[in-house]
Parts: sequence; structure tokens; C-alpha cells
Amino acid sequence: MEIANIYTAEGHVYESGVEHKNILLTGDRLSCLYYKLPSNPQKDVMEGAHAHLAEFVMFVIDGELEVNHGGEVATLKKGDAVMVPFNVIVGSRVLSSTPAEILVVASPNSLPNEVRLRK
Repeated sequence: MEIANIYTAEGHVYESGVEHKNILLTGDRLSCLYYKLPSNPQKDVMEGAHAHLAEFVMFVIDGELEVNHGGEVATLKKGDAVMVPFNVIVGSRVLSSTPAEILVVASPNSLPNEVRLRK
């Protein structure tokens, strides 16, 4: 059994200020990822809407963000979750005055090898 902690796992902070941590990875089948997204209501946190070659569930741990999911827009708050199907264009903006924290569980694990950060 592998146990991980989202707050003590090693990660990477991108130039945009997004903190990313791979929490648990099971080869190419499944990934559990943590993101801390800086507050900036004027800008998409991932530098624009994009699609993933995976389906995933995004859980909001803290904060508030607007998610554009295949053209549908919703506001997610602490405790909310959304399912994003395979290859659907998704974008998000942090609306809260503090960073938003999210946990993403994706299948298959489609992250490029150079982005994977092991504990």
C-alpha cells in the first residue's frame, strides 16, 4: 500500500505560480495530482483552455474557481467536484482572493514523462 500526503509531497512551481504535485501514480492507468492555483480572476490559470487525453475528476479542496467545461461555465467552491470527459476542452479561473487548491484524479495517466515528479 502506498500512502501519500498532498501537503508534504514534493512538487514543482511553474512560472505562472501554479504549484503541481504528483501524489500517487499507477503506471499509465491512473494519476492523483494536487494543484495550488494562484488567485487571478482575470486570467485562465493554465494559460488558456485545453483538452486532456484522459478523463478526470477535479475536487476543490479550498477556494473558489470558475470552470469552463466544453463551453459550459460553472463556479466551484470548497467541497465541489466536476467530471471532465476525455478530450473535452476545459479552462479555469480562480475567483477567490486566496489560492484555490484542487485534487485531480485522472485515467489514463496521460502526463508526459518529463513532467512526472516522484516523491
